Amino acid sequence: MVATTDLETPFPMTTDKNAEPAPNPANLLEERDRQMEAIRRVSETLFTHPGTDPMVRETLRIALDVLRADAGTVYLFEPATDSLVFRYVIGGSGEQLVGTKIPADKGIAGAVFRSGIPRLDGDVRAGGDYNADVEDRFGYHTESMMTVPIKRSNAAPIGVMQVLNAHVPPFSPRDLEVLEVLCAQAATGIEYFQVVEAAKRAEVVHVIGDVSHDIKNMLTPITTGVQTLEPLLDDLFADLDNLRSGCNGFAAEEIAAEIERIANRVRNDYGWMLQNALFSAEQVQARTREIADAIKGETSPPYFEIGDLDETCELVAQTLKTVAVKNEVTIARDFSPDVPAVEFDRKQIYNAVYNLVNNALPETPAGGTVTIRTRAGETPDIVILQVADTGRGIPPHVRERLFTDEAISTKPGGTGLGTRIVMGVVKRHNGMIRVDSEIGVGSTFTITLPVRHT
Repeated sequence: MVATTDLETPFPMTTDKNAEPAPNPANLLEERDRQMEAIRRVSETLFTHPGTDPMVRETLRIALDVLRADAGTVYLFEPATDSLVFRYVIGGSGEQLVGTKIPADKGIAGAVFRSGIPRLDGDVRAGGDYNADVEDRFGYHTESMMTVPIKRSNAAPIGVMQVLNAHVPPFSPRDLEVLEVLCAQAATGIEYFQVVEAAKRAEVVHVIGDVSHDIKNMLTPITTGVQTLEPLLDDLFADLDNLRSGCNGFAAEEIAAEIERIANRVRNDYGWMLQNALFSAEQVQARTREIADAIKGETSPPYFEIGDLDETCELVAQTLKTVAVKNEVTIARDFSPDVPAVEFDRKQIYNAVYNLVNNALPETPAGGTVTIRTRAGETPDIVILQVADTGRGIPPHVRERLFTDEAISTKPGGTGLGTRIVMGVVKRHNGMIRVDSEIGVGSTFTITLPVRHT
């Protein structure tokens, strides 16, 4: 486990080079070779890794390797809370710290971040100001530490990197210089990817109107095809029924029974499948029209009407039934009869519940359950809507960013946009949302909505 930034024991770094023992030329050459190799490897990460996370994580890994350290941490600054956030941790059981925030003016990390001056602590206990809280909690023992601001030359720091517990030999001032170079390159990479991401978002704004138009065009033949398929299937079943009634004799009965068995596999399901496909197509068309309107600056406020919240939840369950069956997951309904009629925007609440259930299904192992639950509130002016699953749970560092612009997804190819959509719906309904989750047990999203809007 990586210790916190409160390991504050300054190591007196010698500025008088004459006071240092003369280095062995062979050792010095070997050390410089390691330093150059580290710089080369970090430079390569800027071109071989697709984003900020893998690039900075690899930089930390290289630093630990080249500087022969046991563990390390990268903190990135979060201006909104004036905090340093544990973003990457390598060594011990440090993954448990990811997402934890510390004040940006506390501890060694805070001091280095504020001053922009790197620091080497050869013995964290020598000064008597070492805070062992994290060490006591997680059992990681820290002896020595280097702390360096992540920043470009003459720029403000955007974070801090720490490496802990040097192997033989101990950390030296030259090691600190190497870590400074690595952090400067990491800062360049982080700022580069931030610019790229901003450019991508701007590009999306310009092209999304055309994309929505193309999607609507692509959906037209799908809708037409489904509408044509239904009467064809009806005719097929009628012909099968006629064939069955015309069979005579034992052999014919066997044939008729087989035909009946085959037909029933489709007869019992095709109706709701087609209805769901048509409904989903209509929903996508409506959403793409909203996207096109938003691009033109035309947005509509919520349309509140008094209705049955359970009906909207039931519609979501029916629409996603096909997805649930494919994933071998049950969508359960737990609707309380004492839930009053609610004033809400049916389309928006449908979208919010749909996103929550759709996100939960692939995260729930086969045989599990996703439950849509409604309850009357503790006071008569509110109602409770929940989506609970028996899935894998949400890691803390993902959970704390769910409803922010930095939301991330744990699904391959996911964007994290779904939970941001949910948060927008809840805000427009003057409601509140929270998530409770336990790894390996499941997650519950709880939405509190007002019964009426005044």
